[in-house]
Amino acid sequence: MKSRLIVAAIGIPILYLVLLSSFADHLALTLVLCIALGIAALELCQMLRPLAPWVPAAFVPITLTPLLAWQLGEVGIVLGMLSSIPLLMVFQGLSVPRDEPLVAITATLMPVMYLAPPAGLAIILRQAEAGFGILTLLIASVFVNDTGAYTFGKLFGRHKLSPRISPNKSVEGFVGGVLSGTFVMWYGHFLVKVDDHFVITGMEALAIGIAVALVVPLGDLFESLLKRSAGIKDSGTLLGEHGGVLDRIDALLLAIPAMYVGCFFAGAL
Repeated sequence: MKSRLIVAAIGIPILYLVLLSSFADHLALTLVLCIALGIAALELCQMLRPLAPWVPAAFVPITLTPLLAWQLGEVGIVLGMLSSIPLLMVFQGLSVPRDEPLVAITATLMPVMYLAPPAGLAIILRQAEAGFGILTLLIASVFVNDTGAYTFGKLFGRHKLSPRISPNKSVEGFVGGVLSGTFVMWYGHFLVKVDDHFVITGMEALAIGIAVALVVPLGDLFESLLKRSAGIKDSGTLLGEHGGVLDRIDALLLAIPAMYVGCFFAGAL
């Protein structure tokens, strides 16, 4: 518990300052995402180690994508992901021949597909006119969703949501988390609308809130599936009791694309 409080006490103010900074078109957020995604990529490649991924061929595109998105927007995300293909060809040519190269290729591309797009989309969301409010609202919604799921699960949990993947999660917790996260998105949009020019209606905020709230537990379950397959409890040890970087961002990896799609169709980007 002590290490959790220390990580939170240090991490939350830093995150706030990084999100708030607009220097050089949000360069600080871009660099932080490059570092965080690089660490998460190494953690994920370590999980996939039995499948023998070409780690550099995944690491480079993942850390490069936020920088490309910072300058080129959505095109940068596509270019970042496509850069993994020539890297794969190079490392396949330089490495020792493998019995199942397709398995290694799949294990290399999976981290790129999983980590790179959300990182790039986070930069694009922040560069929007209401970018600070959008990302703050998203993070708050994800946090409350997670907290609500835990609280409702502890108080009312009776039915297992996915016992084979995550035995501690319950249907009641899932419902409580979705309701909590949706409410925060709906109510919070009024505050962002006043202070940060977030031009969406209450119904649009509700629809975005539901979409984000539904994918948050899926992101957590997907990472739990990866960890269970790898036979580990946490993706890493960098954050002490919080686990690894991937453990902290798993829900955001699906929530960010959902938020982007919602804001795009609502005309908020």
